Amino acid sequence: MNDIVTIVTPSYNQGQFIEETINSVLSQEGDFFIQYIIADGGSTDNSVEIIKKYEKLLKEEKYPVRCKGIEYIWWSRKDRGQSHAINQGFKIAKGDILAWINSDDYYEPGAFDFVLKKFKENPEVDFIYGDVYIVDQNKKRKELSRSKQGGFDSFFAEKYTIHQPSTFYTKRIIEKVGLLDENLHYFMDRDLWFRILKITKSLYFQKPLSNFRIWENSKTSPYQEKRVLHEKKTLLNNFYLIDNDVKAYSYESMIEDLEYLIRKCKEMLQEYPYIHALYLRHLGTMKLLSGYRKESLTYFELSIKIYPSIRNILTFLSSLLGRRFYWYLLCLKRKIRNLLTKTWI
Repeated sequence: MNDIVTIVTPSYNQGQFIEETINSVLSQEGDFFIQYIIADGGSTDNSVEIIKKYEKLLKEEKYPVRCKGIEYIWWSRKDRGQSHAINQGFKIAKGDILAWINSDDYYEPGAFDFVLKKFKENPEVDFIYGDVYIVDQNKKRKELSRSKQGGFDSFFAEKYTIHQPSTFYTKRIIEKVGLLDENLHYFMDRDLWFRILKITKSLYFQKPLSNFRIWENSKTSPYQEKRVLHEKKTLLNNFYLIDNDVKAYSYESMIEDLEYLIRKCKEMLQEYPYIHALYLRHLGTMKLLSGYRKESLTYFELSIKIYPSIRNILTFLSSLLGRRFYWYLLCLKRKIRNLLTKTWI
């Protein structure tokens, strides 16, 4: 593992916050190099002016560098969204440790040194994450939000949270699972975590590594709820729709986690019958493939009662033909969907 940490910051018109983000990266102290890539999407505010300011300071050696060296790369051009911007940065990454931080968030001092040491102490680990401070627009710390150690099933069932600004990855795992899904704009981080957690170890440390800002125009504000729910539905379909890759997982464990998810989100699901029916349909699928035919039919019937769509009715009718036939239809549907490069929901 080399001593280079590559950080990518996607940004668009975040002039009011980006300077704090840049400083939090460049001011990291330790025995390592920093490759910092700012992928600006063609900002029309003062963002580019701020980005150029730090380029000049570094070139003229007027910035107090506290690590072994900094490579500062930036561009300002139209992109296809945040995921695309991050991917463009990852494609030119030199570091064996990768991360991205949005231009309204910022790192805690000492974060890089801590993470790099933990990766070197645990060479088999490809994914490290920590805690985060939740801050508001005026940088008033509201609360310390902790995560916990967990795996794929428990994370999918939302038994614990991973905080994106406090996540770090090895370059080898990104090369193995692939870059961010550029069709996702809110849950591209979770999609990546699911792919990583399915195949490798992760390590959680009870230490705040970053600051996560929630404000009126942030992507995680309540105003984006509809889009977020749509992408959450897509993830559920992608990772709980059974195909050959999921055979290695315990259906019993997945059933337990999905039942937990439905109970936990009961009130929210009542407001979104389509999503509620989707969850029930997937739970019915797990039950059927685990041999619980009677219970599966109950869940399929409930999904029709809550949201009587053609999809839910066809799923119920298919399940009446038995487990083996149902499995065949699922695999066939996945193959057709992959050919058409779109999701049937």
